[in-house]
Amino acid sequence: MNRGIWGRALLAVAALCLVAPVSFAASMGKDPIVGNWELDAASSSVNGQNAFKGGHASISVAKDVYKSVVDIMPANGAAVHYESSYKQDGVDVPVTGNAYFDSATILRIDRNTSIRTERRGGKVVGVTTIEVAKDGKTLSSSSKGTGADGKQFVRALSWHRAKK
Repeated sequence: MNRGIWGRALLAVAALCLVAPVSFAASMGKDPIVGNWELDAASSSVNGQNAFKGGHASISVAKDVYKSVVDIMPANGAAVHYESSYKQDGVDVPVTGNAYFDSATILRIDRNTSIRTERRGGKVVGVTTIEVAKDGKTLSSSSKGTGADGKQFVRALSWHRAKK
C-alpha cells in the first residue's frame, strides 16, 4: 500500500517537473514587441529627412514568424504603408510598400532588442535598433542611413503601446 502511494507521489512530482517549465515560460508573458504601437511624434526626432506627424505599427507572431504592418504619415507628403513577414534570425526578407528599403534582415539581440538592416536593390541603406522598454509600454527605434534621395539621415522615433 505504501509503495502505491509513493509511486503515485513520484509520478505526480515527475509530471509537475515536465509541466513546470511550460508554465514558467507562459508566466513570462508574450513577446514584448508584439502588439500595436502609436508614434509619439512630439518625442521623436529626425535629421536629414522629413519628420513624421503620426504613425501606427502592428506586430504579430505565429510559430516564430513575425508580421509587421506599418502606416506612417510624414509631415510633408503622402502616407506610407509597408509590410513584411520575417523570423528574427538575420535572413533577408522582402518589404513591400516602402520606398526607402525593399528588403531587410532582423536579428534578435535579446528579449527586448532587435537590429534591422535595411537594403534597397541589395545594397545596405540603413540600420535600425528597435528596443522595447522593460515595462513594455514604449518602443524606441534609432536609425541611421541613406534616404532614397541619397541624403544621410538620423532618426529616433518613440512609440507607445496602443490600447487596441
